[in-house]
Amino acid sequence: MTGRRLSRLRAYSILHGMFSRRTFASLVLAFSTLVSCSGDGGRGKPLRLATTTSVQDSGLLAALLPAFSESSGRAVEVNAVGSGKALELLHTGQADVALTHSPVDEDKALAAGEVGARTPVMRNEFVLVGPADHDNVVAGATDVVGALRAIADSNQRFVSRGDGSGTHQREQELWTAAGVPADSPFIVSAQAGMGETLKAAAREQAFTLSDRATFFARRSGLGLVIVFQGGHALDNIYSVIEPAPSTGADVAGARTFASFMRSERGRSLIGSFGVQTYGEPLFTPVD
Repeated sequence: MTGRRLSRLRAYSILHGMFSRRTFASLVLAFSTLVSCSGDGGRGKPLRLATTTSVQDSGLLAALLPAFSESSGRAVEVNAVGSGKALELLHTGQADVALTHSPVDEDKALAAGEVGARTPVMRNEFVLVGPADHDNVVAGATDVVGALRAIADSNQRFVSRGDGSGTHQREQELWTAAGVPADSPFIVSAQAGMGETLKAAAREQAFTLSDRATFFARRSGLGLVIVFQGGHALDNIYSVIEPAPSTGADVAGARTFASFMRSERGRSLIGSFGVQTYGEPLFTPVD
């Protein structure tokens, strides 16, 4: 008989002498459940990941999650939404961990105690895309703000994510910097993820802001090209966000996921993703 089994029996004996049979039975059930849960570190339950749509639409999650499950023994349940919604799901205990790219919203959530920790794990960049025969609209622009002003002046349509995502938040910041109201008539709201927004831009023969990874993964047949790229304003940082302990979410599981993303294996998968297919990495692990 193992030492763990003996310890349990001693505990059961002590409890039996202190409580009635019915109370004792209830306590034994609770005690057994606690031992069972603590013994597997929560591995019996899927880790609920709320994530921005770009890491799913680009195919990155399909490369990362099998390796994470293999190393941790944890299955992952994915809910791909905008960054704003992902942070909300984490705050309300409907997710155990989030992978987002909205630094302003992340910092606000941390300051308010709505989430527990933020770990930057990778980066790529936003790009301005549009119809191949409209690329002359932004010709001569030296930064993305100038490119957006040129689109506004041309009265060409622009499709906005309109979903409170990290991409949508960055787009609104850029419109503000350009001095263009985000509710201007030429801006059409898709209220959709990145993949669907790119399809809408193709249908509308319009411009849109995309992360580079999703654009590369979804550009086939759309007739869209990158019309502007580069500059600090288009930097795109992704972070793993842990829940606040008060939410009752799986904090330990979130930390395991963050550690995997920062591990040698995780960084290798991130840095190599896209190279074979597109000739360049679509994400870069951060230091």
